[in-house]
Amino acid sequence: MSDESRNNIEPVVVIKKIVKKGHGGGHHGGAWKVAYADFITAMMALFMVLWLIAMLSADTKKAIAQYFRSYTIFKGTEAGGAKGMSMMQGNPIKLDPEPGDIKKTGVVKETIALELNKIVEEKLEAYKDQIMIFTTNDGVRLELMELEKSPMFEVGKATLLPRGREVIKVIADTLKDIPNNIAIEGHTDNRQYPGDDYTNWELAADRANAARRELIKDGLEPKKITKVTSFADNIPIDRQNPADDLNRRVSILIE
Repeated sequence: MSDESRNNIEPVVVIKKIVKKGHGGGHHGGAWKVAYADFITAMMALFMVLWLIAMLSADTKKAIAQYFRSYTIFKGTEAGGAKGMSMMQGNPIKLDPEPGDIKKTGVVKETIALELNKIVEEKLEAYKDQIMIFTTNDGVRLELMELEKSPMFEVGKATLLPRGREVIKVIADTLKDIPNNIAIEGHTDNRQYPGDDYTNWELAADRANAARRELIKDGLEPKKITKVTSFADNIPIDRQNPADDLNRRVSILIE
């Protein structure tokens, strides 16, 4: 090829693009944003729980603390001596019960507990610090506790005060739609009743019977109540302080 031909050929420019392979885009990737969002969500949940705890009254905190000391989701030897709960058994809890579910035969106890909690929040908000509702192996248990500042009975007597009658009326209106049997228990603290002829055994039995009569008066079918029992001071809620007023209570067990 002549020199003239070589001069007429235009040079070809080749551009080679080098792509760097990185892992997840290096520091420009978006994976850290997902992790950061999860962290922020977890912190928000933590602060919400702390805020809710801060809003509880001292009596409510005390009752919740005793509840978790006394009950466990484990059973038998795994429970470490505590009474086992039934949260591991039965049907899954229904977070949104359908209308009329509470009236159906065989309705799961978790649904009953949810419904009762809803009733307390709506109609007994002034007394919610002294009403505990939870499930056990035996059924759904309502603890109506005698607080010093808000008693349901006259001191040392089985006479219901107006607030006690109000609480029992709301409970009766709910229980009469439930097909389950009901047992009533009377409990006291360990402070001895003055006198030899009338003790904590009689006081607990009389208060349980007073609650039974009031439930029937408010429309509960008598045959649903299968048992009325006195435990005196033998099953305290606050086992560390058996003289605490939280231990004076009437328990209603929906079996």
